Amino acid sequence: MVIFVYLAIYGGNKIVQISNVRTDYFKKGDIEIVGNRMVSSAKILEICGFSSDKDKEIEIHIDDVAAKLMKYKYIKGISITKRPPRILNITIEEYTPVAFIYGKGLNLIDGEGVLIPIPDAKITWDLPFISGLREGLGKLGSKTVAGDAYLALEVVRYLEEENPLLASMISEIDLSNRRTIELHLIKGGAKIRVNRDSFYKELFVLKNYIANYLDWDQLAKIEYIDLRFEDQLIVKPKA
Repeated sequence: MVIFVYLAIYGGNKIVQISNVRTDYFKKGDIEIVGNRMVSSAKILEICGFSSDKDKEIEIHIDDVAAKLMKYKYIKGISITKRPPRILNITIEEYTPVAFIYGKGLNLIDGEGVLIPIPDAKITWDLPFISGLREGLGKLGSKTVAGDAYLALEVVRYLEEENPLLASMISEIDLSNRRTIELHLIKGGAKIRVNRDSFYKELFVLKNYIANYLDWDQLAKIEYIDLRFEDQLIVKPKA
């Protein structure tokens, strides 16, 4: 018997599917939870109806559990599977953040632009920070309405695909300048400047420069690398 719940966001439409089998009895030890990171297993068990540490058998209303879990802004989808002898498997698909972003407070954002609140769980995030946005971000749990945020996500996606080493060294993507994207590096705080409308080409040039000429040990001595000018790459050392 399989009970499946899935949430998809296409133009703001939410799709939820639940099987006709809605209730059954389980002990806490019968519940298997996988895939969760931002939503704790303890919280999921609480939503299932377990209110104490005792492994007492309770009736679980599957549709209620699914509906409550879907309200969490961290959760993209759920599959709930019952298998013999009496195991209820709850598989959580959470949104995957790719950067921090600042709106009304600090939040996370996934690769499709969905805004995610910072979870209570103690998680170490090795992600760049998107700064300099002049627009409102929109509602948490929905795709951002800030156009510049998607530009930053394109930069993140390009770097992860084409230059993962550099991607791992980006601490901030600054969009405060209307013509320029400025990338801040972790080691030494060096800055990389590219044009908004041609950053793909310029970051490709940077990739070749890094591969052939850059001494990583000297990176902390660089103030900035400027690729905004045609057929030029300017490296300015720190004074």
